[in-house]
Amino acid sequence: MAKVPDTPESLQQCICGGCPSYNQCMQDNQEGLYCAREKSACEFDRNGCICGACPLASEYALDKLFYCALGAET
Repeated sequence: MAKVPDTPESLQQCICGGCPSYNQCMQDNQEGLYCAREKSACEFDRNGCICGACPLASEYALDKLFYCALGAET
């Protein structure tokens, strides 16, 4: 499994903003691309996860969910 690069190209593929757990705090802080970056600095409820549907998940063989709570894939 390769590490997801923190690049503008990866950010363009990121679907974090469409996740049911993504909240206003995350949006206000322009957070996303958690699989390549740190976990969210915001408090949030786990209302579902779409990490498995992300194109980056298949491209980089990511197998976890809730990267917003866990942080970058290592």
